[in-house]
Amino acid sequence: MQLEKELCMKFPAVLRKKLLDHEIELPDTTMFEYEKILVYRAVERRKDDYSKINIEDFKSYFELGKYPKVPRGVKKDFLKDPHYYGVSGFLKKEIVEQKMSFPNPRKKMAAGYVYQEGGPQDTNVKEQHVCWWLYENADISGFKLMEDL
Repeated sequence: MQLEKELCMKFPAVLRKKLLDHEIELPDTTMFEYEKILVYRAVERRKDDYSKINIEDFKSYFELGKYPKVPRGVKKDFLKDPHYYGVSGFLKKEIVEQKMSFPNPRKKMAAGYVYQEGGPQDTNVKEQHVCWWLYENADISGFKLMEDL
């Protein structure tokens, strides 16, 4: 999906450049107008760390310099995959618990709403996964650690 320049300018610099240079495109299933979606995601916290959710908890794999796990022997060019630049959440907390081996001494569960003013999203219903491409300066203050809810 090709985006207008004005819309591309809402994204952080790295994603903005890749979209403007047509290095990547958001999938055709991407939604810009949608109802809020409750999602769960793991955030890095030590066992005794209950600090508030912050923008550092919403960095994409690209921003973290990490690569998602793929089956052995599978090669994938993540730099061409738009999901690599988005933030993951799941519709069911049990999926996060399973994927992140909860209880996990280095992670805690966060919950909050993906919302259209924060950026477009792509939901994979089969996998119960939501990819959210955050606009620059999106407000994530509605996300809380599950212990705080």
